[in-house]
Amino acid sequence: MSVLLAALLLGIGGVLHAWRCRAASITVLLRIVVPLFYLDAAIKGFLRGYFGMRPNPNAVLQAMFATDQAETAEFFVHNGAALAQAAGWFVLLTAAVLLADRQLQRWQLARATAAPGRVQKGVAVLLAVFLVLLHVNTTMRRENPALFWPLRYQQYSAQLAAMKSMQHALTAAMAAPRDWNVRYAGEDARTVILVIGESTNRASMSLYGYPRATTPQLDAMRSKLLVFNDVISPASSTVESMMTMLTPADIGNPDAWMAKPNLLMLAEAAGYKTFWVSNQARNDGWIGLLAGQADESDFINYGTGRGENNFDANLFQPFAHALADAAPKKLIVVHLLGAHPSYDMRYPHRFSYFDNKQDAVSAQMASQGRSAWIRTQRDEYDNAIRYGDYVLGSLIGMADKAKSGRAASLLFVSDHGQEVGYSRNHAGHSASDKSGYEIPMLIWNNQQAPQSTAARAALESRPYQTDKLDATVLGLLKIETRYYAAHDDILSSTFLPVQRFMNGLQYQRGAPVLAR
Repeated sequence: MSVLLAALLLGIGGVLHAWRCRAASITVLLRIVVPLFYLDAAIKGFLRGYFGMRPNPNAVLQAMFATDQAETAEFFVHNGAALAQAAGWFVLLTAAVLLADRQLQRWQLARATAAPGRVQKGVAVLLAVFLVLLHVNTTMRRENPALFWPLRYQQYSAQLAAMKSMQHALTAAMAAPRDWNVRYAGEDARTVILVIGESTNRASMSLYGYPRATTPQLDAMRSKLLVFNDVISPASSTVESMMTMLTPADIGNPDAWMAKPNLLMLAEAAGYKTFWVSNQARNDGWIGLLAGQADESDFINYGTGRGENNFDANLFQPFAHALADAAPKKLIVVHLLGAHPSYDMRYPHRFSYFDNKQDAVSAQMASQGRSAWIRTQRDEYDNAIRYGDYVLGSLIGMADKAKSGRAASLLFVSDHGQEVGYSRNHAGHSASDKSGYEIPMLIWNNQQAPQSTAARAALESRPYQTDKLDATVLGLLKIETRYYAAHDDILSSTFLPVQRFMNGLQYQRGAPVLAR
């Protein structure tokens, strides 16, 4: 951006000056173009410093372009302190730049300047040509603020269009999906439930050793669960994670979802009836398109998506309806609002267990220098985790009761985590902190085979990244297909761990991570 701005000022500005163009033209260049670069750099700098990421088409941009008014307002409320601080620095720096600019103008007016000669004109033209040539380079071109945002929006729109096109093409192919080589190898009747949490970090779950009793229901049924303790998400944002969790796409091949069938398509090809039950917005970009492929979809959030305090327990009724459906084979996807910011909107008042709690957690945060606001955010986040435990425990109980004597499995995993004062004074999404990726994953199975303590511990300690989750779900569905890779199925005897990545860097559990 600095190279582009310098070439712009010295090239275009130089040409205007060399040919004695009206002062107004140079004024426009300085008063409009420079602030455009300046504001663009400030926005990208804030995203990088606060969330650990810069704008890119899959993460930040989809969140921005697919949001609504209420969620935008919620973002400003939740991140108000950080935004106010950033705005304060921005105003101070802007004032300093404007004062310096004014002094420079006074100094220039006091100087007598000769008319530009041929050399000056030639240099100005060369710099103007250099500016044009810079835009031949893709990296330089897309960093131009005048092109960056329109191009990203165009790319976002193209992705949605590609998804719709793929959906139509694959739906047409569903009549005879021979090349998918799909075969069901399970019982006559089987129900698989995939519960997708939102913004849930395992570090705040007592199921994983957290000092606060945030998951009493899951703790009580621990012996009936497989609790995986080394799982990370592929990204720190919902859309980017789910685009790999539910499709053949992965970190190494993020666009594979545009050419290969997703979990819902493969399940339907194997004879499953599919359900999508959600407490998120119906028209949520790519996720909304995917949900629309289910045989039955029920979105209970008629408000404003994540900006609505519609509680996850309201999903019980449509979930019970899906469980009661007469289809022998069913895949039920439940998409929660979970612990998405703002945390205090995710639970009813009776779940305010940890408000102003004075305990080991609050003492540790105080000793780490966490601000009072961050400590309050942690209390509210832990309340949301406790409510999520009630919701998930109830879903498992409902499934157990409804499918007594019939094969049923439930896999719970979060799309990504949250940083809530674990590493720094920050509450919200983060691409630079491990807490933005380290998530819970557990499996309940009503026909779970007994295992030795050692075998169970080895299974639960397998390192995993959920861009491979589709393989594990296909294994639970007992679907054999060319798109099933047993070495990516965490439950398979042939599972092979692979190198995991966080924010483009190799992930190592327990080691600090720097922003990319």
